[in-house]
Amino acid sequence: MTRTLLAVLAAALLGGSSALALDVGDTAPAIQVKTWVANKPVTLEAAKGKVLVVEFWATWCQPCRRTIPHINKLHKKYGDKDVVFVGITEEDEATVKKYMETMAMDYHVGLDDAGKTNNAYMKGVAGIPHAFVVDRDGKVAWHGHPLTKMAQVIEELVAGKFDAARAKKLAALQQKLGDAARTRDQERVMEVVNEIIREVPDDPDAYRLKRAILRDQGKLEETWPVLLDMAKGCAKDPEALIEVALTLSTAGDLEHRDLPKALELAKQAAALSDAKAVGVLAALARVHYELGHVALAAETAAKAAAEAEGEDKTRLEAQVAFYRKELERRRQDPDAK
Repeated sequence: MTRTLLAVLAAALLGGSSALALDVGDTAPAIQVKTWVANKPVTLEAAKGKVLVVEFWATWCQPCRRTIPHINKLHKKYGDKDVVFVGITEEDEATVKKYMETMAMDYHVGLDDAGKTNNAYMKGVAGIPHAFVVDRDGKVAWHGHPLTKMAQVIEELVAGKFDAARAKKLAALQQKLGDAARTRDQERVMEVVNEIIREVPDDPDAYRLKRAILRDQGKLEETWPVLLDMAKGCAKDPEALIEVALTLSTAGDLEHRDLPKALELAKQAAALSDAKAVGVLAALARVHYELGHVALAAETAAKAAAEAEGEDKTRLEAQVAFYRKELERRRQDPDAK
């Protein structure tokens, strides 16, 4: 098994050992904090009936500088929808307060009481940042890196669409996959990946891993049917559909480009997200561009830019400008490609 494939596996898994202190379906332990440095204290009792997000972080953690603004946005979006966000660190008050002078943290921030909360939640977890999403019944619904599936899980819980049984089954299979990966037995890993696809066919990571393994084995032709299987299995997942659509529309191997299918999937993703998700709209614009629908590409990218914020908005506005410039060029030269 190559280092590249091992890296893919590590990114897809929860990152823990086989002896996690806390996993999906378990009752969340108490939050034991000696000092709250931002907002009022939070307890499991006070959060009962609400969705609770507990993230472990530190001022020295460089990846945390990316996750904190993300959590701020989620706090702003869901703060009035009974979702409580808590950041826990083992550092001292002076260090944390100084850090917060330049890094805004709008949610609840607490200093762990002699590592008690860390020990209860984080045993077996490889590192930080790491977040736990606790459902309204006090059970762990998900845990992992805050920039992966956390927002999706929160949205599903708020909307009442979260499937706890599926989440528990997937967590068990991912643990099984982690155990297989640690043996470095590629055939065993593939067996478990196929088992995940059979048991939880709407998990996009399983298809990604299967494609990575096939690429690692030099079986490039076999990766394309897996991509289409992903679109079928994840038919209600806009992000997965967009991933397939972009791969089909921008493949370097022209033989495997399927622009009509890409457009079909991109439109399907847009319909699922009410045509408001920035990433979906941007991807739909790209597919239109690859098809030569430059006016539609510019129009769709403009809608995405209107919904975006910050760096995403700047990037999309530049994309709109490119599409419009390209449209004008083609109007002046009908033979232009």
